[in-house]
Amino acid sequence: MEKSIEKIWNEAFIKEEALIAPKINNLYNQKSKSVISKIKRAYEIDNKGLIPMAVIVAVGMTLFSEAIIGFYGAFLIVCLYFFNKNLLKKFKTIDVTSDNLTYLKKYKNIINVIMKATKKLFVFAIPLAVLSIFALAFTIKEKSFLSKFISSDTSFLKIIGVGLLVALVVSIIGRIVYAISTKIVYASLISKLDAIIIEMQDLKNEQ
Repeated sequence: MEKSIEKIWNEAFIKEEALIAPKINNLYNQKSKSVISKIKRAYEIDNKGLIPMAVIVAVGMTLFSEAIIGFYGAFLIVCLYFFNKNLLKKFKTIDVTSDNLTYLKKYKNIINVIMKATKKLFVFAIPLAVLSIFALAFTIKEKSFLSKFISSDTSFLKIIGVGLLVALVVSIIGRIVYAISTKIVYASLISKLDAIIIEMQDLKNEQ
């Protein structure tokens, strides 16, 4: 990805003399490169942070005598890591020979796709994963803190009902966490990207 960005800004974008004056063009190229690099780095750090989280879940749950559930939870987190990694590959599908403005618009569209997918994960996928953990706990009945809620006469429907309630709470929390984390980590960068796109579009229209 880094080589692609370098190629874009060092080769393709420098040829945009028809769009704006060279000095202004160079200024926007540098601003664009800076914002894109920061967004890319933020996404990569977020995703790589899932790996140590998976290890913590596996070890932590094992200490609570929830080895099977712990490793299952870690497995789900690792799946999320690869899902996100696959989403980030969409950035590499952008035509690197595009002009700066076209590239930035396509980059923003992919960001929107990733953000929508991430929101669905927080609101739907993670709660479903939590529900599946309750179903797994009912099936294996490990001697652990979860066993306090699962006795021999606990029905499957009852444990699923509890799981659904917890999943609903997790979904609400997930929506809040998504909104807060997006605002803190990405909002300012995306706003800068939007501003650059608008300014470059205005300059292009004035030509």
